[in-house]
Amino acid sequence: MMAESIQKEDWERFRALGSVPPSVREVVLRSWVRSKEGARLHALRQAPSLGQDELNNLRSRNTRLREAAKLAVRRTGYMLDDAGAMLLLCDQKGVVLEAAGDARVLSRGAENHLQPGGRWDEAAIGTNAIGTALHLGKPVSITGVEHFCEAIHHWSCAAAPIHDPVTGKMLGVVDISAPAQERMRRGAALSVSLALQIEEALRALELQEREALIGHLLSSGMGAGRGGDMAVFDRYGRQVWASGASERLSTKLGPATAGLAEAPAFEGDPHLLAERFSAALPEAGVDLILSRGEALGLVVSFPIRRRGERKDRIDLPAIAGIGSMMAPICDEAAKLVESGVPLVIKGQAGSGKETLARALHEAGPQARMPLELVDCSLLEPAMLRGAPGGEWLARLSDGGGTLILDEPVETPLPVQVALAQSLAQLQRAAPVQVISLSSVPLSERLAAERLRADLHFRLSGAVLRLPSLAERRADLPDLVRHFSETCSDRRKGVVRFTPAAMLRLQAYDWPGNLRELRNLVEALSATSFSRLVDAADLPPAIARGRRPGREETLRDRERVEILDAVAACGGNMTETARRLGISRSTLYLKLEQYGVPRARKH
Repeated sequence: MMAESIQKEDWERFRALGSVPPSVREVVLRSWVRSKEGARLHALRQAPSLGQDELNNLRSRNTRLREAAKLAVRRTGYMLDDAGAMLLLCDQKGVVLEAAGDARVLSRGAENHLQPGGRWDEAAIGTNAIGTALHLGKPVSITGVEHFCEAIHHWSCAAAPIHDPVTGKMLGVVDISAPAQERMRRGAALSVSLALQIEEALRALELQEREALIGHLLSSGMGAGRGGDMAVFDRYGRQVWASGASERLSTKLGPATAGLAEAPAFEGDPHLLAERFSAALPEAGVDLILSRGEALGLVVSFPIRRRGERKDRIDLPAIAGIGSMMAPICDEAAKLVESGVPLVIKGQAGSGKETLARALHEAGPQARMPLELVDCSLLEPAMLRGAPGGEWLARLSDGGGTLILDEPVETPLPVQVALAQSLAQLQRAAPVQVISLSSVPLSERLAAERLRADLHFRLSGAVLRLPSLAERRADLPDLVRHFSETCSDRRKGVVRFTPAAMLRLQAYDWPGNLRELRNLVEALSATSFSRLVDAADLPPAIARGRRPGREETLRDRERVEILDAVAACGGNMTETARRLGISRSTLYLKLEQYGVPRARKH
């Protein structure tokens, strides 16, 4: 440990008069200047300290650092026992996570909170080895009166920062402390050696995790016989393995990981990585890979893409191209988003509101910016002040993007004021497109005093209504084909529907709309052996032709009889009319009354 370069009188003159001792070290003087700006730091008797619950949470968040340091802490603790010194492992904020060493020194350190929970950054306690090493990002020794706080003058300390070997970010420091009169000569070298050992342990831990990811890949059969592109990433967003079109994966995943390592909140957290991937790649499946309850990395999978296949579900032209009703709606929506006006997409549950909103983000001016989807029914006031669950607000404030508010009319009344204020601040801070998804008119809730006027007028710049699937019966063959192609198994092929089955689908009212139709097609695609679905293969409620939620009526029985005749005749309308004893024009009229469009080739 370096000998003191100054005396107590030098410290007193600096504190009282600002006089700079001629022999003071530059690193100490600069830290004193920073510390002097603090409110009476020199008079503190001990560092601030966390409560036990807060310390436990902090330890949990630093599991990797503690795991990598465990062996070094244990060995050094044995070495320092009865040696008049102790070791402290601290996080990146200077909070002590672990302590080991001479029991007498540990007991003495507790008087100043040189113990787990004590906070030793410069802002909290002034010049000290832990806080100054954190500030400078390099090893520092502080001894005796070089400490800014007088109560700490009886300590000599040496600290060295610990860096993540992958990202280079500072994870914390390791400190060797002893009473000042002990003057441990090798304290500085020991702290640097320990920091290097811990960084090497972190590197070994990272290699073990990559091996575990590959082991998971092999044991789960991932990539074998599974269609589509897929990639496995470690906790840092580095690709461990990929299948399929690697060029496409690079194109898709590059923007998702760009700048992630430099993000202030990112420290190799797979959960944060999964959030970033999910926001950037809404069409992909993103799943965490767990080992003994801890997330090690994630797998990103893309749906099957084949030549001639329609584009995936978030593509705006694909949505506009399915049937006849959506093209003008998509065209109007794109123009509104281009103008930046707040947009309300109104429609029944399952009618495709979220899918359209995501497609508008991909096609609009915010395509390269974040997309955030917020369930308004779960909003709490604290979330809008930065509490967990409200991170979306900070992400959008940083550079703009698209904010999708799911059912804003369900926002709890006490939260509506804060949400309106947050939206106002957000739109002043960055270019943000606000899209609200609602199954009821916002104006109705406003009239019923269940929606505040200030929130209502901030959301409803323009309103788009999505038709229910019952209103899109003519589009149903195209929708069925689209869902059949997107969910098909490459080995089995696309599932097809007979004319009779298609008529039954068109006659059904679809209370669950597109979501219900997609679920049905996916289920039939998974279970159909012949890959041809007939009316008898459909669920009873659809096959019987009854409208859900109603008692059977004479009209229902007639409806069933006509649909059964169409099925028996294989969709041949001339033969069906002859069998029923009615004219073809009457048959078509009846089908139109039931909401079934005239059959066409598909």
